[in-house]
Order: sequence, then C-alpha cells, then structure tokens
Amino acid sequence: MDAPQWHARRALWADRARRAGALALEAVAPTRCAGCERPGSLICDRCLAELTPIDPAHACLHCGAPFGDLLCTECGGGDEEGGFAPDGDAAAAGARIPGRCLAAAVFEGPLPRIIRAYKDGGERRLAPLLAELMVDAAIHAEEAAPERYGGFVGAADAVTFVPATAAAFSRRGFDHMEEIARAFSALVGLPLADVLVKHGSSDQRALDRAGRALHARGAYEPVGPVAGLRLVLLDDVITTGATLRGAAGALVAAGAVHVDALALARVW
Repeated sequence: MDAPQWHARRALWADRARRAGALALEAVAPTRCAGCERPGSLICDRCLAELTPIDPAHACLHCGAPFGDLLCTECGGGDEEGGFAPDGDAAAAGARIPGRCLAAAVFEGPLPRIIRAYKDGGERRLAPLLAELMVDAAIHAEEAAPERYGGFVGAADAVTFVPATAAAFSRRGFDHMEEIARAFSALVGLPLADVLVKHGSSDQRALDRAGRALHARGAYEPVGPVAGLRLVLLDDVITTGATLRGAAGALVAAGAVHVDALALARVW
C-alpha cells in the first residue's frame, strides 16, 4: 500500500471512529432542544416558531430595536437623524457608529435559553444553526427593505466579530462569536477578518447602561489590517449598544470605511 492509499485509509478509519463515537454518545445522551429540552434536535420546530423576528422595515437603524424607524424609544434615533453618537477617535471620521444595526430576533421566549446553552453551556453544535438565523435575517433585510439595508452583506468586504475576553475564553474554552462568525462567513461567501481583541475581564451582563458604556470605551483594539474595508460586525445580543459602538468605533478609527452591525438578538 503506497502513501496516498495509506493516508486515505487512515482518514476513512478516523471518520468511522468519529461516527461511531457520535452514535454512542447519542445513545447515552440524546440530543435535546436547547430551548425546551425536547429530544430530537438542537432547536426544535416549536421553539423556532416561537422566536420573534424583527421586521427590518421598522427596526431602528441605529440600535436594532424592533420599532425605531420613525423615533426609537431605546436610543432616540430614527431613519433621518439621532441615535448612537460616535465615541472617541471615531468621531473624527464623522461616521455613524455602527453604520447600520440589525438584530435577527427579540431576546425573549426560547432564544435566551438557546443562547445560554451555547454560550455558557458549551453546546458548540449550535454555532452553525445560530449563524444560519443571522444570515437569514441579513438576507431578508436586504430583500425586504433595500432602501434601509441594501448591501448589508452583499456590499461588504469581510465579516468580523466582537471577541471574548481572555478570561471568558479561558472559562468557556472557546470564543462563542468566533465560531458563529466562521460559519456565517462560509455561508455568505465572505472572508473572516479576525482583527479585534478585547481588553479587560468583567462580564457586562452585571452592568447598567452607564457601566456598559464606560466598560466598552477603549476595550477593543484592532490587531489586523482593516483600512478601506466595509465590514459586517457580528455579536450575540444587543442590550444598550455599548459593545457594538466600542468595537465598531475601534474599527473605524483604524481605517475601516464602513461597519454595519448584526446581532442574533435584541433586548427590548
């Protein structure tokens, strides 16, 4: 048996071993829905039906809130003016930070449980499914509201993501948004730009609006080239928008010409 045949045979054996291991694990601990724990799938049809999608025709362009096209009660913005102001060095660019904001669904029903199962429970098999939900939201926004979200993904040069802190990575064993971003970039056919690092270690879920804004300011640093790029910035949950402002502002300050933000969920 020559070397190519040996490597092919070894790959076949490894694949069979993985399949056997997966079947054995499924027999001992069957797959259950992350939203309701029904057996059979990671996200069942019932939980998918219970998600509350955000209509891109009426979402706030500035913060992703479900109803903010005329006047957003969350950030004070609308389609014409207002909304999140640029922070720090990004203000010099005169850009809206982020450029446009979109969330796939409202943070309610089974979605918080699904996100916790992935983010804190370590159910990493959810990453491609959550990426699909975000891709569907972005494509639907481009098609349903082209005057507001036209080119959201279609005109982008690359996909990037809000990274976890070193402490969060150590605690979880993976960067939850990196895995979603890799699946997202493969689905939309855009390169992944892993260009941000996050400094600090505090968990923003325990902070109020002012605390989140203070924590996010200066927390993100670009460590890769972004000059001249149009980027889609991914995050899991928008609460106040401080995280996206901080991350997008750092990218714009480093030379990105446009940064749109896409999240899986919007607290509202």
